[in-house]
Amino acid sequence: MGVGEILSETFGIVKGRFGPLLGLWAIYFAITVVLFIGFGMAIGTAGIGTLATMASGDSLNGSASFAAVGGMAVVILLFYLGYLLVAMAQYASTILLASPLRQVTVGEALGAGLRAGPALLLLLIVLMVGYFGGALVLSLLGAAFSALGSWGTGLFALILIPLVIWIGCRLAPLFAVISVDGMRNPFKVIARSWRLTRGYALSIFLSSLVFIVILVVICGIALLPSIGMLRTLADPAGLADPSAAAPAVGGVLLFVLGVVVAGVLFNLAYCAFSAVIHAKLTGAAGEGAAEAFA
Repeated sequence: MGVGEILSETFGIVKGRFGPLLGLWAIYFAITVVLFIGFGMAIGTAGIGTLATMASGDSLNGSASFAAVGGMAVVILLFYLGYLLVAMAQYASTILLASPLRQVTVGEALGAGLRAGPALLLLLIVLMVGYFGGALVLSLLGAAFSALGSWGTGLFALILIPLVIWIGCRLAPLFAVISVDGMRNPFKVIARSWRLTRGYALSIFLSSLVFIVILVVICGIALLPSIGMLRTLADPAGLADPSAAAPAVGGVLLFVLGVVVAGVLFNLAYCAFSAVIHAKLTGAAGEGAAEAFA
């Protein structure tokens, strides 16, 4: 499982399936827009409903304030829950559509992603609980090392950074295990990821490092056309010139467009990278299609 092989197949998938991947992204973008519109309408309805219960001349007393804040809190909580479910579903759908192990349509990927969304959200909660538990243990260890002086703090950092990177590499195919393999139990998903990545943490780390560098360069190129125009905004003398207004506005619009393009490319490339890593690990484990999707 070489670095060049992983990267070549990743960008090959992005190039070969760019149309369906972009179409899937557009569908989830539309869903997200509808979600934000619904959130705005719900916030407005909650506020209007609170005001409507007040008689003419009444002030916003303690109970009314509590009801208003409570209603807003419920709406915000439901919004973030829905947003996380959509985000998790998008990752699941995109990884499935990009997977070398599966050939699915956009509709099939969309449906599978929506079904996998709750499982991914549950996995995220389990990982967060594990993170806070691990952070507590590491903070106690860090305090013990720091008691030894500055060299103890440095030694702890030298131990901690490789440990965190190693754990991250061992958990790299988590999302793909849910979206491609169809597993739902978060603990079994973690166990499968841990088993698949045994002996491949270094390859995953090197591939991820080179992949990030390449993406940073690509995103920088996407933002490059707007940089020259944005420099006008940093020059007060240039802004005083009326003829500089149009380039400044154009620079801002180009920058926003570049950010959107860079974000889409990053999302598609990251999902394809995750799908390829999972496919390579599954193949290295000697599993056939029946075992992988059992």
